[in-house]
Amino acid sequence: MKLTVIGKYGPYAKSGSHAASCYLVSQGETNLVMDMGPGSMSRLTEKIDIEKISALFISHLHYDHTSDLLAFRYRLEELNLKIKIITQTHDTPWCALLLDHPLFEVIPVKAGDEITVGDFRLKFYDMNHTVPCLAVRIEGEKTLVYTGDTVYNDNIITAAQGADLLLADTSKPAGFTGPHMNVEIAKELSAKLGIKILSTHLSPGYDPQADLADCPSVEVAQEGKEYEI
Repeated sequence: MKLTVIGKYGPYAKSGSHAASCYLVSQGETNLVMDMGPGSMSRLTEKIDIEKISALFISHLHYDHTSDLLAFRYRLEELNLKIKIITQTHDTPWCALLLDHPLFEVIPVKAGDEITVGDFRLKFYDMNHTVPCLAVRIEGEKTLVYTGDTVYNDNIITAAQGADLLLADTSKPAGFTGPHMNVEIAKELSAKLGIKILSTHLSPGYDPQADLADCPSVEVAQEGKEYEI
């Protein structure tokens, strides 16, 4: 199993050739894209042909995790290609605008659901954010858990037990108390779970690298890098 970080920023990308949240998980012929924030589509197509994407998982409907889905539809129309979108659905104008398209095969999921995408078994867990958000546990040859956006909650521990890698929203500075986790929580999670954490969802003006230097089990996600899990 391989994870490629396409974009790692939020709520918007750092200046230059960067992107907000987007990740590609691959094993064999199965390719799952997780979130598609602004700037991610062009970076994603550098790594994979659109025709080879098995499905997209959208953790929640904030703009910095979804907005490139709108432009992505134009490319699907050119290819006349239908694609699966795995997400929670809501009766809101943004959800309707984002997902109501004939080339999107929307697969609604909620916490506790389990589905199969190619070689992957996906399980979903409620997170704690300003809007409903799902974490996903991806089981294949290895196991990866992606938190989406969240503050600390016990479901993270449940989802990540026995996983090989936790891709976590843990890149805010120590003392941060908003709707995301900070670097100190990243260290606590790593110690509690005994697994490697890839820290993501970086603010454009803050690099957590120095603050995580004393914890080798927590690594800051690097855009464009491929991680063997």
